[in-house]
Amino acid sequence: MDTSIGGNGRAALNEVASWVPPVARIGYAAKGIVYGLVGGIAVKAGLAAGGPSGTQESLASLTDEQGGRIMLMAIAVGLLCHVAWRFVQALLDPEHVDSGAKRVAMRLFYALSGVIYASLAVTAWQLSRGEGAGGDGQQVWVARLLDQPMGAWLVMAAGLGVAGYGIHQLVKAAKGDVNKRMGASGGHTSRGLTLVGRIGTAARGLVLLPVGWFTFRAGRLYSAEAAADTGEVLHMLGGGTLLALVGLGLLAYGVHQFAKAIYRRIEQPG
Repeated sequence: MDTSIGGNGRAALNEVASWVPPVARIGYAAKGIVYGLVGGIAVKAGLAAGGPSGTQESLASLTDEQGGRIMLMAIAVGLLCHVAWRFVQALLDPEHVDSGAKRVAMRLFYALSGVIYASLAVTAWQLSRGEGAGGDGQQVWVARLLDQPMGAWLVMAAGLGVAGYGIHQLVKAAKGDVNKRMGASGGHTSRGLTLVGRIGTAARGLVLLPVGWFTFRAGRLYSAEAAADTGEVLHMLGGGTLLALVGLGLLAYGVHQFAKAIYRRIEQPG
């Protein structure tokens, strides 16, 4: 039975193999833009007056720029591409053949990631049309999840998953295991990508840990208002050098996503 399911998954992926790689690359590039915005604003806030922003607020900042709404439309489309790739990873798991507990957990995280980036894509599209973003994105999806059967447990599980992924990111950064499936050639290029990837992955892990904790707490308290997004976590750092360093780390993470868009091997089953 398991073999049949796996075979069906591989056959389904073969049918969409022609569009999966370009869609995945566009998605990584869009993700890089988002984290570049968040990191850049955090660096400015750390070095001067002003405050850091989360993903939603960072996207909203583009509305004041010339051509910003066109860029927001492009980001929305790019994020939807990332959502499509995440669901391919969650449903078909083209890059792994084992079926252990770790793979199940990763597939669940890919699905959760897809839902979160879908919400962010909707926000970018609304902003591009001059509409309001509809409140705090993190709290919106937490509130919707709380309304579901066993919603509090689902939110707590999501929080533990995000925090667990944060720990996973920190471990990857510590080990230097950040360029898996990257096809960049040349020692200098590879070392440079590894350094940028380690810095960026560590920064993202540090941010995800408290985001996961506050999400878990929102489920335990049955209150969406208890959740906190990236912007709120960055605000907790205050200003100054620490915020600027974390911002540089998130900026590095955005750069690494662009590297993935160019160099990452998008695996397909044979």
